[in-house]
Amino acid sequence: MAGFNLKSADERMPHDIEAEKAVIGCLLQDNSTIEEVFATITSDMFYSRTLKAVFSSIGELRREGVDIDKITINDKVNSIKAKAKELEGYTEETLDDQFFIDILNGVVYATNVISYCNIIKDKYLLRQSIKIASDIIDNCRSGIKSAKDICDDAQDRYFNLGANNGSKIYRRAEDFIQPIFNEIELAASTPDGITGVATEYGQLDSITAGFQNSDMIVLAARPGMGKTTFALNLAYNIVSRKDKSVLFFSLEMGGEQLVKRILSSLSFVPSHKIRSGKLSDDEMNRLVVSTSLLDDKKLFIRDSTKLTIADLRNECMKLKHSKDGLDIVFIDYLQLMEAGENYRSGNKGGFASRQEEVSAISRNIKALAKELNIPIIAMSQLHREAENRSGPPQLSDLRESGAIEQDADIVMLIHRPDKEDPQKVDVILAKHRNGSTGTVNLRFDKETTRFVEWDRRTEIPSNVK
Repeated sequence: MAGFNLKSADERMPHDIEAEKAVIGCLLQDNSTIEEVFATITSDMFYSRTLKAVFSSIGELRREGVDIDKITINDKVNSIKAKAKELEGYTEETLDDQFFIDILNGVVYATNVISYCNIIKDKYLLRQSIKIASDIIDNCRSGIKSAKDICDDAQDRYFNLGANNGSKIYRRAEDFIQPIFNEIELAASTPDGITGVATEYGQLDSITAGFQNSDMIVLAARPGMGKTTFALNLAYNIVSRKDKSVLFFSLEMGGEQLVKRILSSLSFVPSHKIRSGKLSDDEMNRLVVSTSLLDDKKLFIRDSTKLTIADLRNECMKLKHSKDGLDIVFIDYLQLMEAGENYRSGNKGGFASRQEEVSAISRNIKALAKELNIPIIAMSQLHREAENRSGPPQLSDLRESGAIEQDADIVMLIHRPDKEDPQKVDVILAKHRNGSTGTVNLRFDKETTRFVEWDRRTEIPSNVK
């Protein structure tokens, strides 16, 4: 009996050309899901060589930082044609305008793009399984390999196919040695011992050595304690003194409100005066001068009231792969996020409770921090009971706390220990997975929305006078 012939059975190999066309069409129409698409499938998963080339071209344009959200479909198509010719040798005749018109005409709902991706991935896995099975049959018939070698080889190949679609998910312990010594060398060569993203708050940086890459950091407090203001102070310190790129997601306040707070902090002009417009000449001058301190700063604000896991990932990926890069993310705040339809549909139609949905959001924030290799700071609410109990807040006071507490590498709780002195603020590091805990003593100036170290004077700086 003749062996299984893949070439003669090529047309019967599992594939779905319509799903492949649909993904390309969705990307041509709407680039908002591009990062999620490329995180779900690779070009190798395409059955059609031509569609694979087009997908690869879109990916290459994305890696080159081409913002194809901002160009027309016609310009987009021309860019893809040129890149396909460069990568795969495709000609204008092969990828003519009608080819793309047919693809665009076939798109029904761009919101289903991940469903199309999952079909492509499923067909790819089936084809790879057939290939492995065919090789097993050939090896068994040839008599060259022992049964044990054939079984071991088959087991390895099937394992790698199922484990992240062929990528290795484990490494030898020795593979981690060099990175450890690189980290030690970096710490030794840093005079202040700050190996992560410095916050410019001395006590905080001393405890954390800066916010570390891949860490999920939770900043929690009851309403009115100043967590948004403290986060803005952190964001500006990071973006101004270290030339970092910061992305701030605000679900509760508009971008204009946030920037007003930053300008109040920089200019020492009370925020209520900025709102009322009743400023002295000196205050107006300081406010105008302070605006220059935001010039060319890579502080990006996304102030939509709706943010899903997919939105978060897509926006972060876009900025990470742009010329500006991405060094740290702030989310204000976690409990206002939604998981999104893709995650609900993957959870038997929905979540049993809001706590279960927040748990999914928390897990995905931690996973994204690890994938992007940057810190992500998520603000969080505390239970109302924390206000009624004497003493500082605790980890158990986190709303929907189980998964948040578990996923976070650092949990910081804002506490005002002295009701007679509202300026005194403690930032309690209640959890620090890779270091010590402790308390950072700060002073809060509500009028100018500034958090400063307790022993630091708060004179108007010379650069805004």
